[in-house]
Amino acid sequence: MSEIRVAVVGAGILGRRHARAFHEIEGARLVAVADPSLEKATAAAEPAGARAFEDLGRLLEEVECDAVAVATPDHLHAAPVLAALAAEKHVLVEKPLATTLAEARAMVAEAERRGRVLQVNYSQRGVPEYAWMKERIDAGAIGRPALIQSSKQDTIHVPTRMIQWAAATSPIFFMSSHDIDLVTWFVGGRAWRVTAVERRGALEALGIAAADGVDALVEYDTGAVASFHSSWILPNSYPSVTVDRMVVVGDAGMLHFESRGRQVECYGASGGMSITFTGPQTATEVDGRLEGAFRRSLLAFLDAVRGGPEPATSGARTLHVVEIQEAILESAARAAAVEIG
Repeated sequence: MSEIRVAVVGAGILGRRHARAFHEIEGARLVAVADPSLEKATAAAEPAGARAFEDLGRLLEEVECDAVAVATPDHLHAAPVLAALAAEKHVLVEKPLATTLAEARAMVAEAERRGRVLQVNYSQRGVPEYAWMKERIDAGAIGRPALIQSSKQDTIHVPTRMIQWAAATSPIFFMSSHDIDLVTWFVGGRAWRVTAVERRGALEALGIAAADGVDALVEYDTGAVASFHSSWILPNSYPSVTVDRMVVVGDAGMLHFESRGRQVECYGASGGMSITFTGPQTATEVDGRLEGAFRRSLLAFLDAVRGGPEPATSGARTLHVVEIQEAILESAARAAAVEIG
């Protein structure tokens, strides 16, 4: 299969990025874009000379494609993923895989039944900073990960203006999906118990039935304990829309990362070092095309479609992320610890 014909579902921020990236990648061809807004679908499809549709059903009937990239809102992944798999297409889906464990399991089962690739776009594994942290952990530079802190914060612009479906998701899906995947990857184990709390009030006062933020404590079978904070009510006067922080404390050292400045520090018994990263990160435009971790994730998907190895972030391999997320929301709702079976 020399050229992979790809259709994209969703023409929002990430859908447009998928459409552009597949158009730019040699060996792939964007053939169609579907979105409830035909105007948005057309705008995303036109640069590649692709067709535009208002729904995936018609697209699958009228266009020959090998793969479908799903970039719909968080809570609307299941229907297009299952429809594409039923049509014998390979699927790349944006994070999170789903917002319910039942939907996630159904997608994984259908991909296995059809013998098709199902990859979740956990592209942050390919960000140079995080990849370097994983290398340091695997090399034993900090010993075994023991205590991890993940913090992701957005300005209130995101749930009030950037997306119109904040009430249908949660910060734990919209913001923490990547970090839960990263930490689980760093730790190399499975979560077994979750304790979480959810704070509401600021967004509800604006008529948006969404949590202001979530704090969760996740215990892994390796003995590691990770805390995840995600909130999206920072004032719009904050100098960036998003701020990330990740600290991994091992039993013999620590790693510290701040997104503002792209600096990673590593300290062990014999000393420390600090590295500032430059160049493409997630989706950086270089010489007129997108470079970085997002593109590399798409390349891994295309390789799998051609018969390469199962992606590291396949639906089956990252189903546990949805298990953790569902346990977090259950714990917050019950005000009690939840064990993952």
